[in-house]
Amino acid sequence: MLKIACQSYKNLPISLSRMGLIGLLVCLFFIAKEYTDHLINAYNYPFSWFFIGSKILINYLFWIVLSPLVYALTKLVQNKSNLTSNAIKAIFGVLLLAIAHRALVTKVNDVIYYLSAGYMKDFFGPNGIVGMVVGSFSSLIELLVLMGLFFAIDYQKRYLKNQKELIAAQLASLQMQLHPHFLFNTLHSISSMIDIDSQKAQKMLTKMGALMRTLLENDLEQMITIEKEVDFIKDYLDLEQIRYADKMAIRYQVSKDVLQTKVPNMILQPLVENAIKYGIVPAMNPGEICIEIKRTKDESSLKDYVDLKISNTSENNESAIHEKGTGLGIQNIRKRLEGIYADGFLFESRFVNPKLYVAQISLPLNSL
Repeated sequence: MLKIACQSYKNLPISLSRMGLIGLLVCLFFIAKEYTDHLINAYNYPFSWFFIGSKILINYLFWIVLSPLVYALTKLVQNKSNLTSNAIKAIFGVLLLAIAHRALVTKVNDVIYYLSAGYMKDFFGPNGIVGMVVGSFSSLIELLVLMGLFFAIDYQKRYLKNQKELIAAQLASLQMQLHPHFLFNTLHSISSMIDIDSQKAQKMLTKMGALMRTLLENDLEQMITIEKEVDFIKDYLDLEQIRYADKMAIRYQVSKDVLQTKVPNMILQPLVENAIKYGIVPAMNPGEICIEIKRTKDESSLKDYVDLKISNTSENNESAIHEKGTGLGIQNIRKRLEGIYADGFLFESRFVNPKLYVAQISLPLNSL
């Protein structure tokens, strides 16, 4: 029985500690109101902090004790099946709970009054009945307010859950778009190499198999560690270096303290692909791609970020696609980041000088 009671409190949409804090603030407000009324009306008897304070605290303490029943009534109202039956049950339940609350509060208040004045009021007398009726109406109002609070919290939780599920579905869709795009481009590179150098094409197919294995292993993961993301990029660049061995140098600068930080799956691949396509391939001279990942702190907000930067040498700084980022991969990156981080990220790509192009993503740490 005790276990069931404890579980009923755990199932509440708001924790008992928060309910207690809210109840305490409400009590302090009404105690201050009673004291203000006493001063304004200049009553000829002293203000009893003990009796007034106890009376108000007990009133809201009982609502906290009865909160599982209040929540059960709220769930009954939310249930859309058997509307007529549930409505009748809810009305009777609300009335009975309001009366029960007032009866409990009234009796405890009578005991406190007896302890302070030595006189016990007649519970079933004319004054007691009038007090019960008036007090039950106040309890009814308080009960409806509490049910409204529970209803609002439940609605907000359902709304947020639906939003998260919608965003997750959108992100999964974007990720599924990225995989065919990546595979198509890679297979196109292999097919181009077959007529030029069949041995290199064979090596590329072997690397392609390793990449496919990694894709399948991480397919269901929306977020992966930077260590896994960098390993995937290394395999991808190993494949591309078979094709552009004499034209492309790769440099990695990855801080060890961010290796276990999670980032969106395949977030770097489109940037690396663009660096090759618009920086390395069109150039007459050998070029370099640098992958730099490190932890930084925003001095204005004092928040920690992880910076992922892809830079490449370029001899084609007039490339509209590279500069504006109108390709599927770049659009995909921005949409995925917006879905996960809302406006809490930075993504920019630009020429820092006529020969160096940089794409940078800054993501907040500990945001998920």
